[in-house]
Order: sequence, then structure tokens, then C-alpha cells
Amino acid sequence: MRLIWRILPLLLVLVAAVARGQSIVVQGAVGPTIVDRGYSVAAGVGFLPNPRVTLQLGLERSHLSTRTRSDGRGGGSVFRGGTVTYGSAELSASLFGRDRVTPYGLAGVAAGISHPTVNESFPNRATNEVRAVFFGGGIHVPIRERLSVFADARMIVGGEAGETLALVPLRAGVTWRV
Repeated sequence: MRLIWRILPLLLVLVAAVARGQSIVVQGAVGPTIVDRGYSVAAGVGFLPNPRVTLQLGLERSHLSTRTRSDGRGGGSVFRGGTVTYGSAELSASLFGRDRVTPYGLAGVAAGISHPTVNESFPNRATNEVRAVFFGGGIHVPIRERLSVFADARMIVGGEAGETLALVPLRAGVTWRV
């Protein structure tokens, strides 16, 4: 995560100097997680080398709620839940340019930390490293010359403390082209 904060200012300076004719975008998104109940909040900055491709660095925080299930026979299970915070590097490609409604696909890598929920079932605090890959797709809708909205879904799969981590955020957001 520290690496992203070191690279981001450098990327902005270099891209601005080189990118005459290209675009830089800033975006924010929020939405629920599907499969496991929770939510996701994200922000990022991206570079568009052409109108159909975006290279983006982002920060995202997802929270999954604790879940208890009973099987009706005196047994059951408890899902701990918790918060995952990570930095990501993403590549997205759209079918059409940013000046019209277009579907897009995305893929990337992420790294960060997780803090599982502490409660009566799980009394021990923990901080785990997270490494993941993700892919997904969405739709981009221009509103004005520099302002657009988007909605996407992504599947994030990785490792956390020797176990599999899977998140499926469904997000809606706004993009400002600088």
C-alpha cells in the first residue's frame, strides 16, 4: 500500500508532462458486495493513452458483515466478516470511446491488509496481508464533456492468511476527466 502512495504522485507528474492529447481521470465509487453482505468504497486516478483504454491506480475498502447460520439441528456456522483495504492496478478496455455509452471489461491486481471482525465468537484481533487478482465489467455513460457515471461488477480472488479471499463488489460511481 505504501508503494502506491509513492508511485501515484510520480505517475501524475510524468503523465501530465507526456500526455498532451491523452486524458487523466479521477473517479469514486460505492456499492454493496454481493454473495456476502457488505459494502465497498473506492477511489482512483487513471490515465487514458487512447479513448478506449484506461490504466488506473486505486484504493478500495470493502467490509463484509458477520454472518451466523443455524442448520436447525443444534449446529451451524459463523462467518467472521471484516474489513479489507487494498491498493490496485487496473487495466480497462471499452468497446467505444468515452464520448458515448459503452460497455467495458477490466482486470487487475491488488495488495493490502485485512482486519477480521472481533466479537464473542472471534475474540482475537488479527491483521492479515492480502494479495489478489480481479476481473469484471461494466458500463460507462457520459453526462457532460468531462463528467460521466459508471456501474461495474468485479470478482476479486486472492489469499489472506493462508485462506482464499473472495469479494464481489457491485459499484456505481462518477468519473471526472481532467
